[in-house]
Amino acid sequence: MNIKEAIHLYLSYKESLGEKIRDVRYLLLRFERYINPIVELDEIKETDCQNFLNCKGRKNNNYTRYWDYQFCKLERFFVWAFSRKFIHSIPLPKIRPTIRHDFTPYIYSTDELNKIFATALCYRQRYNIEYPYVIQTMLKLTYCLGLRSGETTRLLVEDIDLNNDLLYINETKFHKSRLVTANAPVMKMLKLYLDWRKSIVKENHFVNNHLFLDKRGNGVPQHELQQAFRLICTKANI
Repeated sequence: MNIKEAIHLYLSYKESLGEKIRDVRYLLLRFERYINPIVELDEIKETDCQNFLNCKGRKNNNYTRYWDYQFCKLERFFVWAFSRKFIHSIPLPKIRPTIRHDFTPYIYSTDELNKIFATALCYRQRYNIEYPYVIQTMLKLTYCLGLRSGETTRLLVEDIDLNNDLLYINETKFHKSRLVTANAPVMKMLKLYLDWRKSIVKENHFVNNHLFLDKRGNGVPQHELQQAFRLICTKANI
């Protein structure tokens, strides 16, 4: 069985389990092109995998988290193939390097948080397609409910249950969903925001059902929220 056939079977298998395979498909198809689609699966060597992992997984001679991410995805594919006797051994490097983590956690004080929320309304005056009020509400909601930034950006209007003080967080990490309860101040903030959003939607004839919209009527993407947060912190000298 060549690598192209094996990857097709594997992706079909993952899809049959109801998993989202967009990211793993992109990685495996890139791996397929790198190796050559017609190469037999059992002919792939450890050096082939090592060179592929290093292509985008090393920066300034250091192994990155993306190297480890690629390794994990390939390992699952090869373990699947090995369990079905498509290969006789797993051609991945036997030793995984220690990945350097540059991120240092930081706990914001109450004063810093208040400064961040206040600065969100004036962090960028020109050439901005985001409503400052939207960004402020997103940051407050993310903080108050302990949401991931992606969970905040993917919220829809129907995910807010005002009657029961609940938010529905759908299809998040590991494809799981959950209910998040909110206290009275948070729900009051959401009610005020929804009233404001309703007037904006009516005025501009927006049809997008994302909870948080930009000035074009599109949902605010995760990278825009993250970029806004960095700009806000810089302007607030935090």
